[in-house]
Amino acid sequence: MEKLFHKLSEKHGGMKAGTKVRLLKDHHEIGGSVTAGSECVVDAIIHYPTRYRLHDDAGKIWTVPIHSVELVTADTEETAAKDKGEADQIG
Repeated sequence: MEKLFHKLSEKHGGMKAGTKVRLLKDHHEIGGSVTAGSECVVDAIIHYPTRYRLHDDAGKIWTVPIHSVELVTADTEETAAKDKGEADQIG
């Protein structure tokens, strides 16, 4: 079956819809902004150019480049909690 690159897909290159990710840097769109550290869920993969369509807890849709997210795993959650704790102590 031929891959239709003008269509959205639910999995591609090891990423699947439903995967929880964290933004590595701020992302700005006409409808608003989402900050680095925000956690979202992959809704779909857009193929040309490759980007992820994410939704946040409020249901807002964001279209971000693939290099601006990381997978949320137990390790990344521990690191984020540690970084937040250190920032709270400093601030």
